[in-house]
Amino acid sequence: MRVLAAGLLTVLVAAGWVLWDTASAARRDAQTTASLVSDAIAARPSFEGLAFGGVAPTPVFRDWQQFPAWSLIAPGICVELGPRDQPIQRRCGPYLAAATPPAWFVWLADRVGLVPVPVAVPVRTRYVSDAYVTAIADPGVIVTRAWARTGDLMRVAVGMAIGGAVLTGLLMIRLLAPFGLLLRGIERLQRGDFSARLPHLRVAEFDRLSRALNETAAVLQEAQAARAELTRRLFSVQENERRALARELHDEFGQCLTATRAMAAVIAQSGESTAQDGARIAEISGQMMDSLRAELARLRPPDLDDLGLRPALERMVADWRARMPAVRFELKLAGPVEAVPDDLALSLYRIAQECVTNAVRHGTPTHIALHIEVGDALTLTAADDGSPRHDGAINSGYGLLGIRERVDALGGSFVLVPAEDGMRAVARLPL
Repeated sequence: MRVLAAGLLTVLVAAGWVLWDTASAARRDAQTTASLVSDAIAARPSFEGLAFGGVAPTPVFRDWQQFPAWSLIAPGICVELGPRDQPIQRRCGPYLAAATPPAWFVWLADRVGLVPVPVAVPVRTRYVSDAYVTAIADPGVIVTRAWARTGDLMRVAVGMAIGGAVLTGLLMIRLLAPFGLLLRGIERLQRGDFSARLPHLRVAEFDRLSRALNETAAVLQEAQAARAELTRRLFSVQENERRALARELHDEFGQCLTATRAMAAVIAQSGESTAQDGARIAEISGQMMDSLRAELARLRPPDLDDLGLRPALERMVADWRARMPAVRFELKLAGPVEAVPDDLALSLYRIAQECVTNAVRHGTPTHIALHIEVGDALTLTAADDGSPRHDGAINSGYGLLGIRERVDALGGSFVLVPAEDGMRAVARLPL
């Protein structure tokens, strides 16, 4: 329909040009005819005479029938001779009969000024001084001529516009046929079906779009598989953590509580001095408390709740320094670290803890640098010189999966790459 509308608009413009050209041609014919007839009368006195009437002589055609109208008067133009306000003689040029235009076209021609105004040219001769040749366009002939030209043009142009629109529509239907296939592919992606692939398409633009959708589906399929694997591993890690915690509680607290109960039974039955046994009970109870603190620290760092993020990080680094004096640990904090929300602070602490643990576990570093900057976002950078690890996939391991889970859940990004003599991990978290 848009192509058809454009074609019809072109037809209207062409019809307007035809009307303008017809009016211009009529004006030129009137001007040319007036000039030619004036020059012919002035050059051939046999065509002009004087008729005495009233008080002044009046110019007349002496031999009207012999005037060469075919060669001098244009078709559709009439010529009048005499004073400008009182012409006496009139003669019209030839024209071909044509179909009468409809009334609406006659009305339109009158509104647009299709018929030119008369053109008067003086006759320059010594016999008369007030003689003019006035060329007048015949409205019927001019409008009929315009209708004939415009009608032919409009019939051909409208037919071409309709035919062109139909052919263009059929061509566009054929060219846009792959669009439905692309739409179905997008709908499958929306439903979560990332296994389907679109075929090769003949139209270059659609083929590029098809390849882009296939690549997007492949990336989403890989991401879906990675997410499923991550979920599986997270469940496995969670179960292993629960199993380890149950084992630690059973082995440590179970034995200690059993020994405490036995000693208490002995004390109750012996009736002897209980000072030494009481000291032993106190020792075992102290071990229980130490083990309990350690397990609670694994579940939730106490310094983070009591003191805040900065002291918790400093305590963590101090603990690593005490355990590994041969390694130089460096901690840099920039920005308002104390203003970090609690949930985000816990995730940041866990990520920093895991980065340091990975650096110690998978390499032989002599220097581990931990840099945390708080600005528009949280940026954690952990770098070590424990040599790049190329023996396995960089992104494998439960610890890294846990980091990625936390980072993805918070809408951030995490990158781990080899850097110089070690590894470099960068985590960015939005505030």
